[in-house]
Amino acid sequence: MGGHLAALFSEWNQYGMYFRLILALTLIMFTTYAGADGYRPYIAVQSVSYSEPVALKFMLGERQAPFTKGNKAFTYNKVEAGFRWGNWQLGVLERLDYQLEFSSETAELIYLAENRLPLEVGREYELYIKAKHNYSRGVRLAYRHKFSARINVGLAASYLQGKAFTDGTIRGSAQATAEKNYDFQFDADYFYSRDILFERDVESPDGNGYSLDFNVDWQPNKYFTVQLDVVDLVGKMFWDNAPFTTAIATSETKTFDEDGYVRYNPLLEGKESNKNFTQTLPRKIFIATKYQWFSSIGLLAELQDYKVARFTSAGAEWCYSRHSCFQSLYNTTIKALSLRYQGHGVQVELASDKLDPDQARYFAIQLSFNQDF
Repeated sequence: MGGHLAALFSEWNQYGMYFRLILALTLIMFTTYAGADGYRPYIAVQSVSYSEPVALKFMLGERQAPFTKGNKAFTYNKVEAGFRWGNWQLGVLERLDYQLEFSSETAELIYLAENRLPLEVGREYELYIKAKHNYSRGVRLAYRHKFSARINVGLAASYLQGKAFTDGTIRGSAQATAEKNYDFQFDADYFYSRDILFERDVESPDGNGYSLDFNVDWQPNKYFTVQLDVVDLVGKMFWDNAPFTTAIATSETKTFDEDGYVRYNPLLEGKESNKNFTQTLPRKIFIATKYQWFSSIGLLAELQDYKVARFTSAGAEWCYSRHSCFQSLYNTTIKALSLRYQGHGVQVELASDKLDPDQARYFAIQLSFNQDF
């Protein structure tokens, strides 16, 4: 069972945290020709990943990783490239969202089982995982309107073609009967394009959907600015004839590996079939504020709400010229440091909670390139 449930944690590895970074950097080389007729090319790359109970390398398939208590994990990745003209923007995009909510006991059991560590005999573990995953590509059209010198509002609509998804829950319990053996029973109710729990052979369904984004820049006075971005304010994916499983899984079928640790092929009692499914894309909210303390120094405060996890940060900005600034923020929620540079159409950000990447539970990288003519 450990290997099957652990697949929910590590599935995003096949797409990669930086799944299109090289593509985006390559596209920069080919966009510099544009602009003669008022078209300005842009590229934006964003990748943010967080794992509360284990280091991110465990989520990417590595067994040996530090473990602490925790009940959530997510990765949010997007690459977009296109052109701006006037107040309009049109681009192609590729995105990967993965959110996991689970009990801390489930995370602990998976960690022990995957690393072949001894169990506490007689202990009962709550089993609960809620997974929501979407991998899609599409086209995004955006428009910004300046209502006044103080308020600038933007709207964007994306058409998305779904490539892969997972959406559902498992609930149950497990009990350690020996240091290397445990019994379990859980209810599974989930839709998928690939059955990572029970390895059912299925054909990946077709998916189509949309997403609406909203953003506003507000400057109530010359010292204070506020930026609000809502990603997937409304977002839906419609999967045609999607595979699903609604069943009770038990540990009646057991085998043991060469080290004597139990391995399972869960026995199912329930239903495996296909039907249309509508998936809701999780809303994400970002708020950034700045107080201009001196002409070259600003004080920053930010909120990042990924629905499954919420972070707050505080920091400062130093501008050494009109268009070039450095920012440093401290994420007070998870004790992570973020460093940013903005200048001449380029924005770069790197953030982590650990200097050693093998220990990191939070890692973010953002790059954007806007060519001006």
